[in-house]
Amino acid sequence: MGEGQIEAPVGYTKLKGDASSRSYFRGRGHILVKYPADSGESFDNYLFWTERYLRAGIPVPKILRYDKKRMEMQLEDWGDTDGVTWFHQLSRPDERTAFVRCVYEYIPLIQGLSAYEPDQKRINLKWELDFFLKHARDTIFNNLDIAWLEFLCREIIHVLENGRWVLSHRDYHFRNVLVKNGGGCIIDFQDTRLAPEFYDIVSLLFDNYLDLKGIAAGIEPELDAPELRWAALQRNLKALGTFAWFGYKQGKDWFRESVPLAMRHVLSHLNALGLEAEAEKWQKLMESSLFPDQKQE
Repeated sequence: MGEGQIEAPVGYTKLKGDASSRSYFRGRGHILVKYPADSGESFDNYLFWTERYLRAGIPVPKILRYDKKRMEMQLEDWGDTDGVTWFHQLSRPDERTAFVRCVYEYIPLIQGLSAYEPDQKRINLKWELDFFLKHARDTIFNNLDIAWLEFLCREIIHVLENGRWVLSHRDYHFRNVLVKNGGGCIIDFQDTRLAPEFYDIVSLLFDNYLDLKGIAAGIEPELDAPELRWAALQRNLKALGTFAWFGYKQGKDWFRESVPLAMRHVLSHLNALGLEAEAEKWQKLMESSLFPDQKQE
């Protein structure tokens, strides 16, 4: 059930969707979320993690009511200002840095949630990178030869599978932060699960929607640690697969806007890891892809 297939109920206004099959509507004082009929697990996960995030002191929208039979729930309305918009509204560098640091400091609290559920599922790194290879090949990369990327993806999986894993939001970026009256909350947390140690950190500091160059290094002291950069490389490649799928194959054109920054992030990780041959090949991909004007500064 895709974007635009469900009409707004009487008294509601349909909202722009996210990278899911859920539909969102604004009512008086709340947001109505409708799930497809086959999304029972996702529905239950949202209930499960809402209670645990709130218990840990992590701000998320409160559930006002829910109906499992109708597959819908009413959530506290935090408005339409996401973290990207709010960041750009802040005029002073110190305000922007403070905002980024505030969102960053929720990550240890999310990792601490593992105390409640020590046997949580792990993300599937291979599935995420296979998804990237499959959908970026015939869209972003114009069917260019990317066989070398298959070998790189295997190396990424090997490195990360043998590292430390912690509980992670899994999609921790500034569009999943809402700001209202100066306060913020975290959204889209229902897929919380175990991931490589730096997964949430790199999702935030190498956000594909917001370039934090000049700020990230002051927030995370291990920004150039190899373990962090391998995780960042995987995360940005995974995001490119998402942008390819939704932006080119599902008609959600706004996802295409994030491709150039994600590609620049990947190049920076390859350079930081000393993967010179791969960095050179990636640079050529950038120049020959759908975004030939997006070159590293």
